[in-house]
Amino acid sequence: MDGEPIAMRIIPAREESLAGINALIAISKAYWSWPADYLEKALPLHVVDPAYLRTNYCFEVLGAQDELVAFFAVVASDTRVILDNLWVTPELIGMGIGRRACKHIFRLACEHRWTELWVLPDPPAEGFYLKAGFPIQVSECPPACLVGQCSPSIAFNYRLSRDEAT
Repeated sequence: MDGEPIAMRIIPAREESLAGINALIAISKAYWSWPADYLEKALPLHVVDPAYLRTNYCFEVLGAQDELVAFFAVVASDTRVILDNLWVTPELIGMGIGRRACKHIFRLACEHRWTELWVLPDPPAEGFYLKAGFPIQVSECPPACLVGQCSPSIAFNYRLSRDEAT
């Protein structure tokens, strides 16, 4: 962690927070040095709607003043469980928020007895996921194509130990 931990609490995401969640996603995605034309095409694909909140495990991280400081979501299907979103307010990156979100997700995985948890991070976030406990798998997944813009990505697969999953 680069900075001092901040006071925060994690709650289920609420529909009345959608505007703030989507603004946070846009600001957080734009924090990294993506080309403007890529962002213009990519950001609409990251918009969270009420149906997404209702059908997935979605959470808000609130700061000391109940302000939205992060959003994260897990999508669970019959075939795979994926950390689909993890966005932190750029000014607070390095303050332990992402790590706390991952710990929450690992506890959720244990509660649901999921044995694997996948994430396909943007390249600038790969180091964070390694530090958070997502060991890289030797196999690369196919390039993640986004509106004609492709970037290679690596699958990170967190395997719960037998003790964690029970």
